[in-house]
Amino acid sequence: MADRTIEGWAPWHPKHGFLDGFMSATWFSPDLDEIARRVREMNQDEGTNNRNGWRAVKVLVSIA
Repeated sequence: MADRTIEGWAPWHPKHGFLDGFMSATWFSPDLDEIARRVREMNQDEGTNNRNGWRAVKVLVSIA
């Protein structure tokens, strides 16, 4: 089976990286709107914004 790469979006935080405190894995979606909603919720919960907290970043995920 050939490797595939999928382009999408994930929440990222300068302190936490891709993992928030409640999950053992990160969110990933090819739909930026879905990730943007999640980022807004996470920033509201923490009292941060997309400059000092969570933000949506483009990622490439390789599937072997």
